Amino acid sequence: MMKIGQQSVVTIEKIVYGGEGIGKLEEGLVIFVPFSAPKEKLRVVIREIKKNYVKGTIKEILEKGKGRVLPPCPSYGSCGGCAYQHLDYETELEIKQAQLEEIFSCFKKNHSFLIQNIVHGPFPYGYRNRISLHVRNGKVGFYEKASNRIVPIKSCLIASEKINVLLKKWLNQKRKCVGPKTMHVSLREPDIPSYGFYQVNRYLLEKMRELVDETIGREISQIIEGYSGAGFFTEYLKLRMEKIYAIEENHLSVKYAKALGLKNVFFIEGKVEDKLADCLSQIETAKAAYLFDPPKEGISKEVISLVNSHPLPKLIYVSCNPLTLKRDIQRLEKNYLLRTIKPVDLFPKTPEIECIALLTTKNGSQR
Repeated sequence: MMKIGQQSVVTIEKIVYGGEGIGKLEEGLVIFVPFSAPKEKLRVVIREIKKNYVKGTIKEILEKGKGRVLPPCPSYGSCGGCAYQHLDYETELEIKQAQLEEIFSCFKKNHSFLIQNIVHGPFPYGYRNRISLHVRNGKVGFYEKASNRIVPIKSCLIASEKINVLLKKWLNQKRKCVGPKTMHVSLREPDIPSYGFYQVNRYLLEKMRELVDETIGREISQIIEGYSGAGFFTEYLKLRMEKIYAIEENHLSVKYAKALGLKNVFFIEGKVEDKLADCLSQIETAKAAYLFDPPKEGISKEVISLVNSHPLPKLIYVSCNPLTLKRDIQRLEKNYLLRTIKPVDLFPKTPEIECIALLTTKNGSQR
């Protein structure tokens, strides 16, 4: 019988979504191993035992796997932010592409769709235009993975130079924050809105807007945009749309978006569930599309129900979580077909994958 602390040898078959390697022990049990590489032979220590699988940590690398490199960050392995610094970028992109193919393979039977090659920026480091810090008992840093223990940091390799300058200033000013209560601090580049959601990868801001516009297509001239944040997509799309109804519940984000002074754009403060029906009464169905960019939890059941009751020719879904994207597409299968998924590596060195999915109504033609 397997015990905590026991050592075993395993070969990693693949890296699953979330960043952990998966393999099978001699006993037949599935094991998950963080910071492993594809096809790598490892000596592991069993750290956690579940009913159908175990979790382990690397004791010794017996045979190096594909793409393994020395991680450049001294906090890597303890800080919970990154998952792929031990791999070269080409291997990381291959892994993420394979993960998407596996996650969405369930749709192959009933949908004719294409997962495009993952779009990426020029550099896998120095891309973040904002970070969120945690401060407690004099420690300033990020959380350890699956923990609220703070890992102290002095700089962050995936953050931009501007952010690291702000971080250094903040560390010098806040050395006396020694209280036991956790304080959360958001550092953003000067041109990023102070409140609400905004895309995080400074190298891919314009590319994300272009990809969403391209996915919407030229035959669409009216948009109902749910979870519109501070107007990141709205500001770009207004250039060619007859009208956009942008729904956002964060008051400060709506205030910022309204200050942009966009014509033909109606910013509506409130929950998508509460405001969607009113917007539907204002648009011409044949010329309209939904554009949703929800948080990682995905779209609520109430919004899914409203969309199923009032399908528009197209639905564009921007997602930072392929698993909730998959779930929501399954809930929309009554009326919609999945057509394309455009992956974007907005978060290099982390397990996250951004996707732009296009769905069309079953009675509509593929554009």
